Amino acid sequence: MSDRLEAVRLNPALQNLWIKRVIAFIVDSIIIGILFVITSIIFAVLLLPVRLITVDIFTGLFAGVSTILSPLIVYGYYTIFEGSYNATMGKMFLGLRVMPLRGGRMSYKKAFVRNLTKPWNWIIAVLFLLDLLVGFATEGDPRERFMDVVAGTVVVTPA
Repeated sequence: MSDRLEAVRLNPALQNLWIKRVIAFIVDSIIIGILFVITSIIFAVLLLPVRLITVDIFTGLFAGVSTILSPLIVYGYYTIFEGSYNATMGKMFLGLRVMPLRGGRMSYKKAFVRNLTKPWNWIIAVLFLLDLLVGFATEGDPRERFMDVVAGTVVVTPA
């Protein structure tokens, strides 16, 4: 068992942090889902004249727009919120913050990098799972996923 996983197993504060992170992820996923539904409705209305021509063209255009919108919404949400406020809405709700390891302000670049494995399709979902597993399997701060190490960030509960 890795030192990180052992630290989480033995430390109730770290267990609490990870439980909050999972709940924050679920809250953020719901918010992103709502954003996706709203933008999909807007694009469906904008593409409605095309639907009058043929359902096949409408379906193809809508699938293409959805493929482009999914990563933009996911990465945009996490990058803007964490880069601007050090937390997504889910993290804010649970009292969590994302902080640079070396102090200072959180940057959009760090926010983007640490969220590259956030799932928006099944391939990225596998990468997200690997991000968690590698983070726990390697040495280091037990509060970090692997992409936190890459970005030089950590999620904390401010005092």
